[in-house]
Amino acid sequence: MRPTLWRSIKWISLGISVSSIVLAIVLLGMSGPEQATSTTATEEPNTQVESPVMVERKDGNVVWTLRAEEANQQLDGNMQLTHPTLELYTENQQKIIIVSQKAWFNPITRNLRFEKDVFIRYNVWSASSDLLLYISDSDELQMPNAFKIWGKSIQAHGKNMHLHRDSEQVTVDEGIWIEDSEPQWQGVAQ
Repeated sequence: MRPTLWRSIKWISLGISVSSIVLAIVLLGMSGPEQATSTTATEEPNTQVESPVMVERKDGNVVWTLRAEEANQQLDGNMQLTHPTLELYTENQQKIIIVSQKAWFNPITRNLRFEKDVFIRYNVWSASSDLLLYISDSDELQMPNAFKIWGKSIQAHGKNMHLHRDSEQVTVDEGIWIEDSEPQWQGVAQ
């Protein structure tokens, strides 16, 4: 072959290589630095459980059973529950049923916090409040905000009620109003 043909092929190859490198540099410069993504504390966790059931036992007896439509693990360690139902059993194995729209369960302390339209059904009466706490260490239900109670012969409302699971004793720390059409039910003589 002729030396001029090889020389032409060499210059064409060199031109294509140089223009490819220049084009690559221009494209890299136009794309800018890549943004690093990181997980922040405000992001929602990805751990989600459908229809969880948790059971707490003490001395072979069921203390409570907790069910929900959904549970989401929060970054602070608590579990957020959607439409939870707690069945809390007294020492005499009577059932206290608690339902609400939302609740938070701490798996370490075993404490529960129910919020939004909390409804309680126990024996012959029902109660409602916007907040209910179950404190595992003291084995006690607390309604620190206003509450209402109604039953066959009783209506009441007040604030800051406590129900001790083991003794089934109810105390109210702030203003209570009670209307009872059968006072013997509470041990009061007429």
